[in-house]
Amino acid sequence: MWNLKGIEINNLYKVDHFIEKTDFCEIYTGTDITSSKIINLSIYKDSEIADDDLDEDGNLKEIQFLEIGIDAFPKLVTFGDFNNNSDKYRYIATEHIAGESVSDRIKRNGPLDEYDTLKIALKLCEVGEKLHNRSKPVLINGLSLENIMIDMSEDDEKIRFRNLINMRLLTDNFKYTYLDGLNINHIAPEVLNNTFSPKSDQYNIGALTYQMHTGMLPFFNDDSLDIKDSDNEKELKEFRNDDFKLSDEINIDLKTVLEKTLSSDPNNRYDSLSELSSYLNKERIVIGGEENTIKKNEPVIKRGNGFADVAGMEDLKNELKSKIIDKIRRPEHWKKYGNPIPNGALLYGPPGCGKTFIAKKFCEEAGLNFKLIKPSDVSSSYVRGGVEKIRKLFDEAEINAPSIICFDEADAIMPDRELTQSQHTKAEVNEYLTQMDKSSERGIFVIVLSNIPHIIDEAIVRSGRCDIHVYIPEPDKIARKSLFELFLKNRYTDSNIDIDKLSSLTENYTASDIELVVNNASHTAGVREVKISTEILIETIDNQRTSLTPEQLKKYQDFKKKFEGDKKDNNNSRNMIGFNRN
Repeated sequence: MWNLKGIEINNLYKVDHFIEKTDFCEIYTGTDITSSKIINLSIYKDSEIADDDLDEDGNLKEIQFLEIGIDAFPKLVTFGDFNNNSDKYRYIATEHIAGESVSDRIKRNGPLDEYDTLKIALKLCEVGEKLHNRSKPVLINGLSLENIMIDMSEDDEKIRFRNLINMRLLTDNFKYTYLDGLNINHIAPEVLNNTFSPKSDQYNIGALTYQMHTGMLPFFNDDSLDIKDSDNEKELKEFRNDDFKLSDEINIDLKTVLEKTLSSDPNNRYDSLSELSSYLNKERIVIGGEENTIKKNEPVIKRGNGFADVAGMEDLKNELKSKIIDKIRRPEHWKKYGNPIPNGALLYGPPGCGKTFIAKKFCEEAGLNFKLIKPSDVSSSYVRGGVEKIRKLFDEAEINAPSIICFDEADAIMPDRELTQSQHTKAEVNEYLTQMDKSSERGIFVIVLSNIPHIIDEAIVRSGRCDIHVYIPEPDKIARKSLFELFLKNRYTDSNIDIDKLSSLTENYTASDIELVVNNASHTAGVREVKISTEILIETIDNQRTSLTPEQLKKYQDFKKKFEGDKKDNNNSRNMIGFNRN
């Protein structure tokens, strides 16, 4: 590191916090001395800048591409040079991106699901197509996941780029040894012959898409092969002539698209990023229609940290481990005691309290094949079309057993047959009853998620189908502390935020309530052009009530009593297995 933290640049900016070091620069947050606004600073040591990184005026080529003004690029504030301890540096100041890189997101949460992967891939295609269609076409020439940022400054996350150091005009004389921040797995084979084109950009996007979704690159990652060392040229080319095999864990349609995108022959790839985008977008939007077969939801073994990512809620995690996960992992042990694997579990509670998140972490903890099913995944406009989808769903799960099927918004998927006039819906619920009956004997564990469990068909939640009923309450204090830390991460905050006090003031707040508090406080701080402080957060909490009213909380407590078989309140309710959280 160059230890630049705390210095002032030409009386314009103060260098604040080190973010990361890349192959070619160091990245910091900084403060505009005049306006006190936070900015991002990319700083380059002049002696380490390659000639090919400079334009004819001697400026970093990255500057001309930032000036294009594409929405995914950070807004250029200014650029220049400065001296520090006899060393000369260059800097580029851009607007601050409050968020994290895709690489950091994957390190924190594991590989992205298909929807989020395709959202980013489509944005890469959109930006690449705009660059390729300019009067003077521009090539991306190689991105890594460290270059792609998830901007978390607004409610809807946006995809942004940083460090455009590899971008070049199509007409520039560029060589693969000039590439910075990449390894051999990110680049198309023809690049090793110094052939750069829109189709080599397409290959790079395909490799990144695969990496985001699986956590792996499409080739063996041999870090010893330095692409910047021309002495490795022969070995690099031999390495890239090897065939690749994509994981069977991604669905077959996306796999087919990526195989074409990653073809070693550029002529076999898509004609343009626009064409690639149309195929990727088809994978993203065809949900629930007749083109959507069960292969859209092929089971995958969930990667990640499991319950380690769930702060607090210790009673809940321990119950799930002891009553379900341990029995799934040690069936022979529990069989000796006549205590078999449970058939399924109902997870219910107020909206915004993390039922889907906890279900995903449960699957990671169990380490089993996993399918998350939403209402649109099993709907059909054809007579008995939905029934066939349901049957195929369970057949596939049995083939890949042991498996977990998780039904989100189950009240819409399995409604009470007495409350619907639709014969199609009644037939689908009947099929669920048939398939779920003793499904554990087929190696299938079912999780049913709902905010309004009382409208799920009563036969679904009985023993033999959903043996265990789990109330997911609003986050406890430890969980609220973790949520504040998560949502405040990478924002422009004071160094002494009192997380403990904030968590004490937000009793009965849901996870989504806390996220909204942080977003609103961030907006207030931005308007005032100051750092996010404890005082601003408390002010926001005072003006923003929890979304859960006392009446709603009482309603969910009543649900809990019903499902736990509280005979005092409901003499007819069954004594179901549940959680005692008194």
